[in-house]
Amino acid sequence: MPNKFIPLTLVLSAVLACNSTNAEERPQQLAAASFSSVSTLQLENNWQNYKFSLFGRSTHYQLISQDGQQILRAVSDKAASSLTRPLSVSLEQYPILNWRWQATNLPARANDNSKRADDHSARLYVIFNSPKTGLLNWLKSTSGLAKTHALNYIWANQAAINTLLPNPYSERSMMITVNSGSARLGQWQSISRNIYADYQRAFGHKPPPVTAIAIMTDSDNTDDKLTTFYGDIYFSQQQPVK
Repeated sequence: MPNKFIPLTLVLSAVLACNSTNAEERPQQLAAASFSSVSTLQLENNWQNYKFSLFGRSTHYQLISQDGQQILRAVSDKAASSLTRPLSVSLEQYPILNWRWQATNLPARANDNSKRADDHSARLYVIFNSPKTGLLNWLKSTSGLAKTHALNYIWANQAAINTLLPNPYSERSMMITVNSGSARLGQWQSISRNIYADYQRAFGHKPPPVTAIAIMTDSDNTDDKLTTFYGDIYFSQQQPVK
């Protein structure tokens, strides 16, 4: 009669081999926003421009060419809307988020801690437990879905870099400053953040999968006109080598 019991060492060897193969097959990077290579039609199909009020203006997002490379330009003229894309990313597999942006000016009279002056030249949202529609509207609404929350990386107006701030509209959206003030305006900034670690710092527990990302340039509170440029955004397994 054949032996029905398989030695434990063989089982463990098979599991380790399978895990090793899966790790080797998994790409090192996972694209979230390939602005450098998408068409206008692909941008419109994959991203949604969400306004924060029924009668407010929308920020205008457009693919343009700059120095021979395609990027995304955001122009906010007394406007506030986000460009949002649903996706699914495990931060245990891809904990690092990398992106480039360039702000040309800051909103006058804006304040990082004030609801009345909550405008920023550049924002990047990493959203969790989002509904299928109205992703960021829920974050701004006190009656929104309780489980929807976000990390919001900002070009701050005054706050020091790496400061953690609750969004003035919702404590479910925690802001983290990655640039601040006017010192680097007009220069491309390359940002790399450990989203897994930032989430634990902001919310005190392990992160669930990412369900959407969004970018936003907004100036509805300060009635300014802002222009910001966004480059490609991608998740990675490790910090990129500088």
